[in-house]
Amino acid sequence: METIHTSDARALALLQKRDTAIDAMAARAAAVPKKIAELNAAFEAKKASMSAAREALLALQSKKKDSELRIAEAEEGIRKHQRELNLVKDNNAFKALLAEIEHDKAAKDELETGVLELLEMIDKASVADRTVQAEVKSIETIMKGETASLEASAAALAAELAEARANRATAAAAIAPDLLERYEAIRSSRSGLALAAVHEEPVSGKFSCGGCHMGLPPQKMVDVKKADTLTFCPDCRRLIYLEKTLFGA
Repeated sequence: METIHTSDARALALLQKRDTAIDAMAARAAAVPKKIAELNAAFEAKKASMSAAREALLALQSKKKDSELRIAEAEEGIRKHQRELNLVKDNNAFKALLAEIEHDKAAKDELETGVLELLEMIDKASVADRTVQAEVKSIETIMKGETASLEASAAALAAELAEARANRATAAAAIAPDLLERYEAIRSSRSGLALAAVHEEPVSGKFSCGGCHMGLPPQKMVDVKKADTLTFCPDCRRLIYLEKTLFGA
């Protein structure tokens, strides 16, 4: 049967409109947990960068402390060898101690240069650490606000969906069972769109299916103009109707 003559045609078209609206609401509701998860992921990523910045700062500070200890050791070595100079009588031993002192002084100078470089690096790392901490705090505030808003939106959508589905059930119950069964079967196989309004090209006057957008043959153009009539799209096999026929101009 290529056409269905039924007084429920208008009610079925309205049911499709309800279902389309419900599907859109359900999609928005389903997107909320994903958005919250994305906010949490972004926050955790920023927290990770904060931890990395802090670890980098601590590593530099630890390196500076180690260098300062080595400088102190070098200074102690210099003092020790200088004391020993006063005790040795052998010229070779004296020269050896002088060489040790020069070695310790060179090591100390190199370490002190390294500490100066580390101080510059620590200053930059401290700025980076404070900056990322401020960013984390700001992101956390924003995330909490957006999460609260999303959760409130989800609660409102859940209530709206419950009401819409209850109204939909009432509307569906008023439609002939065999027609409703056919509608549900098509809807499940056509991504939720069982009943599509025909699109009329204003210039050419040609009709196309609102579901698959394929042009309709002349007989289908005639069928959809008939009152209380639904027909099948020859391409996607959805039920189709003309808006102005069912609902008036």
